[in-house]
Amino acid sequence: MLTIHDFANATFEPSPSESQLPDGATWIDANAPTPEERAFLVRALGVEPPTLAKMSEIETSSRFYRLGAAICVTIPLPKRDSDGVGTQHPLALILTPKVLLTVRYENLKPCQPEYLEAIGVDRTLSNPIGAMLALLEAVVDHLADELELLTARLDECSRDIFAGATATRRPGLKGRKLQSVITVIGRKREYTSLLEETSLTLSRMTPFLEAEVETQLTPEARARLARIASDVQSLSSHENRLSDKIQFLLDASLGLINVEQNDIFKVLTIVSVIGIPPTLIASMYGMNFKTIPEYDWTYGYPYGLTLIFLSAALPLLWFKWRRWW
Repeated sequence: MLTIHDFANATFEPSPSESQLPDGATWIDANAPTPEERAFLVRALGVEPPTLAKMSEIETSSRFYRLGAAICVTIPLPKRDSDGVGTQHPLALILTPKVLLTVRYENLKPCQPEYLEAIGVDRTLSNPIGAMLALLEAVVDHLADELELLTARLDECSRDIFAGATATRRPGLKGRKLQSVITVIGRKREYTSLLEETSLTLSRMTPFLEAEVETQLTPEARARLARIASDVQSLSSHENRLSDKIQFLLDASLGLINVEQNDIFKVLTIVSVIGIPPTLIASMYGMNFKTIPEYDWTYGYPYGLTLIFLSAALPLLWFKWRRWW
């Protein structure tokens, strides 16, 4: 589907009605273009839209290159599906002398007019470079929103991990809950890696664009491009801190699970140690020998029970005194 935008006036039409571009067209958004639409773009712009396989390549030369008079930039954008699993979809920005062409094969938020209106993009530059800068600012804004949401989710995981006993809730076994939290943190780490790749691509893109369109950049456009580079750098720093926090939460979760398991083994060890002396005494008096003197003693039974009780109580008191339990 092709959508032709008059970027300066925030108007668009869903599909081309003629074989040529309408007046005022600044930006063409191609969402999974059909063969007929690809042929139209070749006739109107002289540019062949890249395929999904071409856009998915990871080499730098496949993401930043010049195609005749056009400059091509491909940015991998992260996206969450309905299950919260992060995936990555490429967005190609092709700057031609006539218009800006964006090529995508998924519904990506920075290309939606509603999102651009919501964040209040700068439309002062009405040429294709202005449209490209506005879309790059939308990509950076979208990346910042995803990082803010990820930070909030990690804060929730942190509260779940380090939640202690309260006046109404006693501390209990948290191993099963921590295991589910580890799964959530693992998914967040995978999504963070997608955000890191996007930031890395943006940081490499800005010097490439500045070098390729240096003669066409006005002072205002140059300042906006420098601001985009600065924002990307700050987002990269934030991503590094989130990665450190995720690793800390993973280590803390595993550590708490180990502590809980050690507590369980400690209780079982204490119970087994306490149970050995009574078992020994009961086994000794359970032997069928006629020469055991306590068999004929009137107080032999209470005496045996007292020994069993003391043999269990004394190790327990010893553990309490040593603060091992």
